[in-house]
Amino acid sequence: MARDKRPIELRTVDDQPAVKVVVPRLGLEGQPVRLIPENKDTRQAPAARLELPNLEALDTRRSHQPGVEVLIATDEPTAPHAEEAWSQAAGQSGPVAWGWFALVGLVLAAAVIWSISHIRQAEPQVREEQMQVAEAAEESAASDRALKAMIEGMERQVKAFCEAGSLEAMLPLLRHPEQVRPLMERYYAQNPLQALGFKRVGKFEGAMMGGKSDFWVFTTELGDGQIRDILVEQDPAGRIAVDWETAVTYQPMNWNDYARQRPQATTMDFRVYIRKDNFFTHEFSDARQWASFRLTTPGGEETLFGYVPRGGPVEAALLALIDPKAREPAAAILRLTLPAGTQSRRGVLIDQVLSTSWVYEDPPASPAPESVTPPPGTDSK
Repeated sequence: MARDKRPIELRTVDDQPAVKVVVPRLGLEGQPVRLIPENKDTRQAPAARLELPNLEALDTRRSHQPGVEVLIATDEPTAPHAEEAWSQAAGQSGPVAWGWFALVGLVLAAAVIWSISHIRQAEPQVREEQMQVAEAAEESAASDRALKAMIEGMERQVKAFCEAGSLEAMLPLLRHPEQVRPLMERYYAQNPLQALGFKRVGKFEGAMMGGKSDFWVFTTELGDGQIRDILVEQDPAGRIAVDWETAVTYQPMNWNDYARQRPQATTMDFRVYIRKDNFFTHEFSDARQWASFRLTTPGGEETLFGYVPRGGPVEAALLALIDPKAREPAAAILRLTLPAGTQSRRGVLIDQVLSTSWVYEDPPASPAPESVTPPPGTDSK
């Protein structure tokens, strides 16, 4: 079968085929009427159509055309202010029940009565506490008066000591008078006794000795203008006494003379400053056997080296006394021995630590012996 040679083109296809309906048309007058077939759309109309209102009809129904502010205004109602809601709630609340006022009044009255009753019960305790405070204040005042009287008594004792011009006038004012009398006789045999003189006490402070007695240091200006610290003790019995040995810095022999003369086979008790050292010589050259300590005195020009056996109790006592971080040396009373035949020009033996300060809390149990023998193991070359 031959293909149709008409060109291919797009045609509109309706959902339903059109039905030809003959529609009579009226012709002009005097002309014959012709029947022309006409297409009729038989499709059903949509169920609903969007119809726009007639603006002219709407305009005729309004007496006033709204402005822009009306057109853009929201339709949501304006929320009332919080204050208006409060006033409305207050206006809607009912009458207050007066029974609550009565209940609150009863509670307050009960609280007042309870407070008054407890205050009355506490009055005896308050009076007792007031009495205790008054007693404590009286005790403090009495203690202050006693302290003032003690200080005044110590000042009088210091003044009497400085003005004493004889041994007999001085001894009743001193600590341990029986023990210090021979020391005083030896000292004043080389230093003629003269009254020190007294001008005033500059200041005073407590001295911590750790014993059973109380010690005070009075910085005193003497008659010649010198300043000297004088140590005063108040023992448990209340007796006040001056420490003569620290007042004159007593030494059994002048330190410079002792270092230069080096009296052989002697033992003496010296007040010295101590530092750890590493100097070893002659009999004391073995550092494994001996521990070395540098010894000086106030006002002394000479330096000596004291030696003790390693690992002994004396070394332990000296090491416990010396603070390696302290800038100042430790002070102590040491019993020093210079054995006969000692070749070291500056070496001495440290026999004993008599006091860890320059003060004897109690006098030494035994005086220093007059002569000694060389210690065992000492090389006398």
